[in-house]
Amino acid sequence: MIIFSLLLILMGMFILYKCSAKQISKAKPAQQQFLKRFKTQLRLSAFLCFLLAGSLLCLKYGSSIGFINWWVFATPITFLLVLCVNDVTMQPHKKS
Repeated sequence: MIIFSLLLILMGMFILYKCSAKQISKAKPAQQQFLKRFKTQLRLSAFLCFLLAGSLLCLKYGSSIGFINWWVFATPITFLLVLCVNDVTMQPHKKS
Protein backbone atom coordinates (compact mmCIF):
# COMPACT_ATOMS: atom_id res chain seq x y z
CA MET A 1 0.00 0.00 0.00
CA ILE A 2 2.79 2.41 0.89
CA ILE A 3 4.80 1.61 -2.25
CA PHE A 4 1.70 2.11 -4.39
CA SER A 5 1.07 5.48 -2.72
CA LEU A 6 4.68 6.50 -3.30
CA LEU A 7 4.39 5.58 -6.97
CA LEU A 8 1.14 7.53 -7.31
CA ILE A 9 2.73 10.61 -5.74
CA LEU A 10 5.78 10.28 -8.00
CA MET A 11 3.60 9.88 -11.08
CA GLY A 12 1.53 12.92 -10.13
CA MET A 13 4.63 15.07 -9.57
CA PHE A 14 6.10 13.95 -12.89
CA ILE A 15 2.89 14.71 -14.79
CA LEU A 16 2.75 18.20 -13.28
CA TYR A 17 6.40 18.71 -14.18
CA LYS A 18 5.81 17.68 -17.80
CA CYS A 19 2.76 19.96 -18.03
CA SER A 20 4.75 23.06 -17.08
CA ALA A 21 5.10 25.68 -19.81
CA LYS A 22 8.89 25.44 -19.78
CA GLN A 23 8.85 21.68 -20.34
CA ILE A 24 6.19 21.88 -23.05
CA SER A 25 8.43 24.25 -25.00
CA LYS A 26 11.38 21.82 -24.64
CA ALA A 27 9.39 18.78 -25.80
CA LYS A 28 9.40 17.27 -29.28
CA PRO A 29 6.76 18.70 -31.64
CA ALA A 30 4.54 15.61 -31.43
CA GLN A 31 4.72 15.66 -27.63
CA GLN A 32 4.09 19.42 -27.59
CA GLN A 33 0.81 18.98 -29.42
CA PHE A 34 -0.26 16.20 -27.06
CA LEU A 35 0.73 18.16 -23.94
CA LYS A 36 -0.92 21.37 -25.14
CA ARG A 37 -4.08 19.58 -26.22
CA PHE A 38 -4.57 17.54 -23.05
CA LYS A 39 -2.96 19.87 -20.48
CA THR A 40 -6.06 20.21 -18.32
CA GLN A 41 -6.81 16.49 -18.39
CA LEU A 42 -3.21 15.63 -17.50
CA ARG A 43 -3.23 18.04 -14.57
CA LEU A 44 -6.54 16.63 -13.41
CA SER A 45 -5.10 13.10 -13.57
CA ALA A 46 -2.09 14.25 -11.53
CA PHE A 47 -4.33 15.67 -8.82
CA LEU A 48 -6.41 12.50 -8.88
CA CYS A 49 -3.18 10.53 -8.30
CA PHE A 50 -2.48 12.72 -5.27
CA LEU A 51 -6.02 12.27 -3.99
CA LEU A 52 -5.89 8.50 -4.46
CA ALA A 53 -2.51 8.24 -2.73
CA GLY A 54 -3.75 10.36 0.17
CA SER A 55 -6.97 8.41 0.52
CA LEU A 56 -5.11 5.08 0.46
CA LEU A 57 -2.82 6.28 3.22
CA CYS A 58 -5.76 7.66 5.22
CA LEU A 59 -7.65 4.37 4.89
CA LYS A 60 -4.64 2.39 6.05
CA TYR A 61 -3.44 4.60 8.93
CA GLY A 62 -6.32 6.93 9.79
CA SER A 63 -6.97 10.47 8.62
CA SER A 64 -4.39 12.41 10.63
CA ILE A 65 -1.50 9.95 10.27
CA GLY A 66 -2.35 9.32 6.61
CA PHE A 67 -2.29 13.03 5.84
CA ILE A 68 1.07 13.45 7.56
CA ASN A 69 2.38 10.38 5.71
CA TRP A 70 1.37 11.96 2.42
CA TRP A 71 3.34 15.11 3.22
CA VAL A 72 6.31 13.10 4.49
CA PHE A 73 6.37 11.10 1.24
CA ALA A 74 5.65 14.02 -1.10
CA THR A 75 8.36 16.35 0.24
CA PRO A 76 11.44 14.22 -0.55
CA ILE A 77 9.95 13.10 -3.87
CA THR A 78 9.51 16.73 -4.87
CA PHE A 79 13.03 17.59 -3.71
CA LEU A 80 14.58 14.67 -5.60
CA LEU A 81 12.59 15.50 -8.73
CA VAL A 82 13.86 19.09 -8.59
CA LEU A 83 17.44 17.91 -8.12
CA CYS A 84 17.24 15.39 -10.96
CA VAL A 85 15.60 17.77 -13.40
CA ASN A 86 17.50 21.01 -12.79
CA ASP A 87 21.14 21.62 -13.48
CA VAL A 88 22.52 22.49 -10.06
CA THR A 89 26.16 22.95 -11.00
CA MET A 90 27.75 26.25 -10.13
CA GLN A 91 28.09 28.68 -13.00
CA PRO A 92 31.24 30.82 -12.99
CA HIS A 93 30.46 34.40 -12.06
CA LYS A 94 31.95 37.18 -14.14
CA LYS A 95 33.62 39.92 -12.13
CA SER A 96 32.67 43.42 -13.19
